[in-house]
Amino acid sequence: MSSRRQTRTATALLNATGAASANVIATRMLAFSNPATMLSPWHQSEAKRMTSEKFKAASEGMLAANAALAMLPYQMLKLGMRPSSWSPTGWMSAWQDAGELWVGVGNAALRPAKKTVVRNQARLGNDRSQGFHALA
Repeated sequence: MSSRRQTRTATALLNATGAASANVIATRMLAFSNPATMLSPWHQSEAKRMTSEKFKAASEGMLAANAALAMLPYQMLKLGMRPSSWSPTGWMSAWQDAGELWVGVGNAALRPAKKTVVRNQARLGNDRSQGFHALA
């Protein structure tokens, strides 16, 4: 196993997702706070897009986590079959690697949400023609 690759990946995923989410939420709050443009076609389509993207990212995350969970028993068996896992120091390394496998399941579940929110950040950052022009 790599030396804590899944943990480094989880840190990067959480940082990128959190930063992009905060940016998207702030941008949408500013856009939806203008009472003059409330219920415009752009706002209606953005509200529909927000909800559909959340359900899509959640379902993709569940599918990815299920696939990672399906492989988990096999990967755990591979850890237990290593001869080094049966020594005192190798035993601790095997437990740490097993923890990394569980972190990998979380990473698989989070990747679709990160992809969606980063795409929204780029889209909303470039969208000056439909409701954000007054905010620039």
